[in-house]
Amino acid sequence: MGAPSPLKISIFIYAIIFQMINQQHLLEQTKRLSLLFAEDSDPLRIRMVAVFEEYFYRVDSAIDGRDALEKYNEYFHTKQKHYDLVISDIQMPRMDGVELTAELRSIREDQPIIILSAHTETDYLLQLINIGVSQFITKPVQYPEMFDTLHKVCSKINTSPVISTKPLHIVHLSDEFFWDNEKKIFFQGDEIITLTKYEILLMEILVKKFEQVCTTDEILYHFYHNNIDLNSDNLRGMMMRLRKKLPEKALTSIYGMGYRLSSIH
Repeated sequence: MGAPSPLKISIFIYAIIFQMINQQHLLEQTKRLSLLFAEDSDPLRIRMVAVFEEYFYRVDSAIDGRDALEKYNEYFHTKQKHYDLVISDIQMPRMDGVELTAELRSIREDQPIIILSAHTETDYLLQLINIGVSQFITKPVQYPEMFDTLHKVCSKINTSPVISTKPLHIVHLSDEFFWDNEKKIFFQGDEIITLTKYEILLMEILVKKFEQVCTTDEILYHFYHNNIDLNSDNLRGMMMRLRKKLPEKALTSIYGMGYRLSSIH
């Protein structure tokens, strides 16, 4: 056999570059999202989780529908938010994909869900379409098709308004650090980090504006409302001391505006 022609080499190189660009575009949409993946087949679940972990910042897996529902509720209990995306197989023991979808939609009506399905599962597909599921990945999984579906769904997730239906209770600043908003206690793992009275007041107002800019005036008013007279110079010193107790980059100064408390990953 002769050497491949320059045209064939060029097409091959172009295909590789095109694939890399598409994967980068997908990563831009997925890298801040959390995913729950339900699949009862161990080999497929392990293989798919390895792929998903290359794109999503957090991936949790479940062995069946019941396990997925338990992990879904546990995630909300600890994070005070739902998974950004759920991907589920249809036929699973204890609770199938149709039942799981109905349960998730009863908890969060607009929960984004993608279903893994074989062409032979038409009866299930009709039930899923009737309860509002419109995105499917066919089995056996073809990665270009799967990546295209993920890009469409995740792009929509990222452009949808975030609506908080419940107040924050447990606020995770990282996998290790979290703030209990009811008990006013800050934890690093299982250990309590001691905060002063003023630092607790700071955490209250910063958590209230979590992931948003909390202006200096809002903070000063919060202290004034608690009968504490505070000025901007005192506030800067307090923020510096509080920042040392938080995960790095969790508390940032926004020049000319105020401060922002954020989750880091």
